[in-house]
Amino acid sequence: MQDVLIQVFTSNAALSLYVAILALIVGVLIKRYPWIKKYTNIAIDVFAWIEENYKSWGINGSEKMDYFVKDFIADYTKQYGETPSIDVIEKAKALVESLVAKQNEIAGGVVDGNNN
Repeated sequence: MQDVLIQVFTSNAALSLYVAILALIVGVLIKRYPWIKKYTNIAIDVFAWIEENYKSWGINGSEKMDYFVKDFIADYTKQYGETPSIDVIEKAKALVESLVAKQNEIAGGVVDGNNN
């Protein structure tokens, strides 16, 4: 039974649903706090890209955050022509950590079979 639930909650359709719900939550936050839009769009895009590909890359857990930080900095620098401050990086990481927590909550604590 647990294996079936893990397969259901980690299917591509389920992960896409999680990303859509998380994007909706971020959209609400952006409306409430418009100044965060500068980094949230990049953070959401990088998060979604990693969530779609992490299994094929063979990474999980903290490795996903390492990929996120590296790619967030690269995308932010490309879009704005400057390296993000430590504060912006920390805020983006906090956003992603809250998205992961919400994703885990929706999935009942199991995202990839290893609670990652």
